[in-house]
Amino acid sequence: MLEKELAKRSLPDLFCVPGKKTVTTKDDWESIARPYWRRILLQEEYGMLPPVIEPEICVKANAINFAGKAMWEEVSFKFKRNGKEHTVPAQLIYPKGAKGCPFFVYLDFYPEIPSIYLPVEEIIDGGFGIFTVCHKDVTKDNGDFTDGLAGLFREGDRTFDDTGKIAYWAYMTSRMMDYLLTREEADKNAIGVAGHSRYGKAVLLAAALDERFSFVCSNESGCSGAALSRNRCKGAEAIRDICGAVPYWFCPNYLKYVDNEDKQPFDQHCLLALVAPRRAYIGTAVEDIWGDTESQFLSCVAASKAWNLYGKAGFVSPDRLPVCGDVFTDGEIGFHLRAGEHFLSRLDWQIYMQSVRKFLDK
Repeated sequence: MLEKELAKRSLPDLFCVPGKKTVTTKDDWESIARPYWRRILLQEEYGMLPPVIEPEICVKANAINFAGKAMWEEVSFKFKRNGKEHTVPAQLIYPKGAKGCPFFVYLDFYPEIPSIYLPVEEIIDGGFGIFTVCHKDVTKDNGDFTDGLAGLFREGDRTFDDTGKIAYWAYMTSRMMDYLLTREEADKNAIGVAGHSRYGKAVLLAAALDERFSFVCSNESGCSGAALSRNRCKGAEAIRDICGAVPYWFCPNYLKYVDNEDKQPFDQHCLLALVAPRRAYIGTAVEDIWGDTESQFLSCVAASKAWNLYGKAGFVSPDRLPVCGDVFTDGEIGFHLRAGEHFLSRLDWQIYMQSVRKFLDK
């Protein structure tokens, strides 16, 4: 059944790269297909990443310790370029006495700790550390490219493949990874990246580009995230909708595909496939019609072939579309469909933590 559903989408073949031989092995994937899909997605959708700047780091302890269970530090990243500078504050919280524990690098909507999307104490109780940053401290969610980190790189109007805001947010998570790799509290092989909605899109891009992330938890990322754009489900967000509302999330080239999805040389399964052979978890909610849960599910099915090249299961599910309550975590691609609306809930976090632990314990 699922192969028939995929056939309706007429997706680009992950293993056919123009002008190159057909990809049949993991070595082909790494040398031919992966560089191709990375370039295409950046050039045509998200915009090219800015050059890496090594920031100045300042660490300050916070007295709040969650009833003595945790340590909390503010880690400030000061970026300087061409006479300009911008400082991004991030919050590092981990179980007291931790050495080598798994970590989430998390992009949040809000600066508050905890926030409505971030149940810090539950995450700490689950044995995980959290390194969180508020999006607006990186660069604001608007069309002003003189703001924040974007202002260090952007001069004049954006054209063609110039960086969008999603790519700037993804860029920051990689700088946070740079720092976490210096900390003994973090297990260097168990650092993942997580985010919800628009930041679910950003963390998928981050994991696709930065292979140091061992897992990604993308919650309800929808259109231009995990959801396929071709032949989307009724009522789901389209490229026309997202580019009409927030064109600054993407590079200007992406506007070419408004009402023209079939002309994209990619679809979102190509982004998800770039995470292979690491672990990817996609969370959805049954009432999130705009986010197109079915298209996110089918993206997992289509991307799975990249994991198969590594001899891994990829996505493991019954041969049917998802129903409310489904949790599939037997493969390297996880997926769940919970009851409720568009939200990052405690249940979502519990599923992500359980799923990550399942693979760490193997």
